[in-house]
Amino acid sequence: MNKPPTFVEGLLQYVEELKDESEMTEKQRNILRASVKLFAEKGFHASSTSEIAKEAGVAEGTIFRHYKSKKDILLAVVAPVLVKFAAPFILKDVREIFKEQNKKTFSQIVTELYRNRIDLVLANEKHIRILLQEAFFHDEIREALIATVFTGVKEMANKLIEAKVEVGELRPLPTQAVFRAILSSMIGLVLFRQVLDTDEFTQFSDDEQIALTVDILLNGIGNHSI
Repeated sequence: MNKPPTFVEGLLQYVEELKDESEMTEKQRNILRASVKLFAEKGFHASSTSEIAKEAGVAEGTIFRHYKSKKDILLAVVAPVLVKFAAPFILKDVREIFKEQNKKTFSQIVTELYRNRIDLVLANEKHIRILLQEAFFHDEIREALIATVFTGVKEMANKLIEAKVEVGELRPLPTQAVFRAILSSMIGLVLFRQVLDTDEFTQFSDDEQIALTVDILLNGIGNHSI
């Protein structure tokens, strides 16, 4: 089985595919390619226009003939490419997992989802950090990601929740509250594993931590025997 492309490899492959669809000049495409590579590897603020020019094989002045500033490159060119590629990249496995919702229990689906999201972060941690960082500082990227990634996840999750409520597997709670609990647990799991408390987290295996998180999500922390 061929190894799937990393985030950056897939992103650059996507840029190459734009050649036949875009009216950009070859120099503009080179600037785009260089910008995507540097922004994805180093982040927007850590990348200079001189580095972009060097990577693109053009003079720095050429960049400013096409774009007024580095931010113009991000917003006019790189941001749309990031969003168009990031959305299917992030959502692809989620769609596959949710396709099996009639064959699996809610617990099995959420367990598989959490495992998959941890694997995604482990394989692309630096680039996901950079993407989220840029979304925090740039409204345009944040709004585009919300409109594509977040909205896509929410729609799929809501359908799953409603289906499981209908068959009696979940309590008939407000769908948005259940979705919020699922997403919060998943984000918390990743944050504690990668950022907040890595030493404590590794006292259990990833699968054990996921199982504990799903158990708490479904059964709560109260002692119902009292």
